[in-house]
Amino acid sequence: MPISQKTLQQVLLAVVILTAIFFRFWHIRDYVVFLGDEGRDMIIMRNIFIEKHLPFLGPSASVGGFYLGPIYYWMAAPFLLLWHLDPVGPAYLVAILGVATVLLLYKFINEALGFWPAILASSLYGIAPLIIRYSRSSWNPNPLPFFSLLLIYFIYLGIKKKRYIYFLLAGASFGIAVQLHYLAAILFLISAIIVCVNTNFKNWPKIAFLATIGFLITFSPFLIFEIRHNFPNIRTILEFTTRGTTIGYKTTHFVWLVSNTGNILLEEISLLRGTLLTKLVFWILSAGSILGLILYRKDAQRKLIFTIGIVWFLGGILILRSYTGQIYDYYFGFMFPAAFLVVALVIFIMWRKSVTRLAALAFIAAALALFASNGFYKTPPNRLIDQTENIANFVIEKSQNQPYNFALVSSSNSDHAYRYFLEIKNRSPKQLEEIVTDQLIVVCESEVCAPLGNPLWEIAGFGRAEIANEWQLPQYGFKVLRLTHWPGAPSPAGKPAVKGG
Repeated sequence: MPISQKTLQQVLLAVVILTAIFFRFWHIRDYVVFLGDEGRDMIIMRNIFIEKHLPFLGPSASVGGFYLGPIYYWMAAPFLLLWHLDPVGPAYLVAILGVATVLLLYKFINEALGFWPAILASSLYGIAPLIIRYSRSSWNPNPLPFFSLLLIYFIYLGIKKKRYIYFLLAGASFGIAVQLHYLAAILFLISAIIVCVNTNFKNWPKIAFLATIGFLITFSPFLIFEIRHNFPNIRTILEFTTRGTTIGYKTTHFVWLVSNTGNILLEEISLLRGTLLTKLVFWILSAGSILGLILYRKDAQRKLIFTIGIVWFLGGILILRSYTGQIYDYYFGFMFPAAFLVVALVIFIMWRKSVTRLAALAFIAAALALFASNGFYKTPPNRLIDQTENIANFVIEKSQNQPYNFALVSSSNSDHAYRYFLEIKNRSPKQLEEIVTDQLIVVCESEVCAPLGNPLWEIAGFGRAEIANEWQLPQYGFKVLRLTHWPGAPSPAGKPAVKGG
C-alpha cells in the first residue's frame, strides 16, 4: 500500500523534530557552559526561592554598563528549582525553546509557503551548529530566536487575518525579546516597516496602540524598577546610544555593508570561513527573495511573506551594521530564523520547475551534511558543572569546617560559579566586608599562581599572608592554596576589611 502524502509529511516532520531534540538534549549537562556569569545567574535565581527575593533587574549588558530586564531570571528560575538547584536546569528551558523554534519556524513557513519549503528550511535550522550551540546552555540571549520569531509570526497573522489581537501578542513578544538582549530593539524598526508596507495607514494607530499595550505588559517589571530608581538604566542607554562612538555608519556604501555583514552571518552559521561559497549563497538568497517579491507583488499573501523575509533579513543586517563596535555571533540572535526564512523563500521559487527543484534539494542535502559534520559532538565534553562542583567540594574539605574567605585567581573567569556550589552546600565563604577569617582558600585556574601580594581585592583585603598549604589538581590543571595571616604583622582576623583602607 503506497504511503499517503499526509503520512509522508507527518513522518518527515517527526524526523526533523526528533533530530532537533537529539541535538539539543544529548549529553546536555556534560557540555553546558558554567563559568562565573552563569554562576552569578544561578545565585540570583536560587535566591528567588531561598531568600524570597524576586529580582526586577536582569543581567548586565556586555557593553555600555547598563542592565537588562529580569524576564530571563523569571523564566529560568523554575527550571533550576525543578532540577533541585542543579545548574543544568535552566539549560533545559533553553533547549525546549530551541526545539519550539524549529517547530514554530516550520509552522510559519508551512502556512505561508507550503510543506516543502517549511520542512527543508526547518531541517537546516534544526541542525545548524551555531544555532545548536546557543540552544544548549543557560544564557539570557539564547531564547531570543524563539521570541523574535514569535513576534514576526504574530505580525504575519495580524496582517493576514486582520485580527488585531495578534498585534497585542506581538508587542508582548517584543517586550520579552528586548529584555533578553538590547539588540532585539532592532525588531521594532523591522516590525514597523513590515506593518507599514502591508497595512492601510488608517489602521496604524490601532495597531501601534495594541502593540504598545502588549509591550508594556511584559516589559513592566523592568519599567517598575526604572521608575522606582529614577531611570538609571534608561539614562545610561540613551547616553550610550547618543555618544556617537559605536553607533552610526562608517560608510554609506550600504550594498557593501549588507553584503559583508550578511556573509559574516552565513559564515558563522555554516562555519565556512574565508570562502567564496558563503558570499555566493548570500547573493542568491538576497536576489532570489527580491525576485520573488517582484513576481508576487500583486498577490497580497505572497507579497506579505516575501516582504517579511527581505525586511527581517536584509533590513536586520543593515540596521545591525549601524553598530560599529565588534559584532559577535550571538548579536545575530534576533535574526537567526530570518536567514532560514529567506532560504525557504528561495526554495519556494525554485520548487516551480523540476530542474531548479533538484538544485534546491542538492543544496539542502549538502548543507545538512556540512552541518552534521561540524556538530558539537565532534569535541569532547567540558563537564564544567562537575568540575566546578568537585573543586567546591575540595575547598570545603580543606577549610576544615572552619570559617574562611575565598578568592579565585583567573585571567578570564569570576568566582560566582564556585560560590554557587559553596552556597547550596551551606558552606558559603565569609565576605571580607563582613569579616576577615583566619584562613583564605584560593583557587588558581592555572598551575602558575602567585597569590601573595596579588592586588585582587579578595586577596589584598585578607591582609599580609603566608601560604600554609598548597594542593595540585592535575586533572584540571588547577591549584588550590590555603593562606593564613603572616605572624609578623597584626592579624586583621575578626574584623571587616575596608576597601581603600
